[in-house]
Amino acid sequence: MSEENALLALKNAWNGAVEASDQVREMAPSVAGLADGTPLADLDLETYQRVTLAQSNAVMALRGLVEELRRQRESA
Repeated sequence: MSEENALLALKNAWNGAVEASDQVREMAPSVAGLADGTPLADLDLETYQRVTLAQSNAVMALRGLVEELRRQRESA
């Protein structure tokens, strides 16, 4: 991977992780505001799963890219 492509990949992966984290952050008030004793049936678990899975995948992709870039730098 050329340095120009590596930098572009890093920026894109970083922005993806930030955007996915922002979605988790945006949901924080609604989750924190759940009343004690809210039945599980009333929770939007599908949305929680979608948002947290997207954030997890984005962060792991970024981590993998950073590790690969470090390997490339060390072998150069």
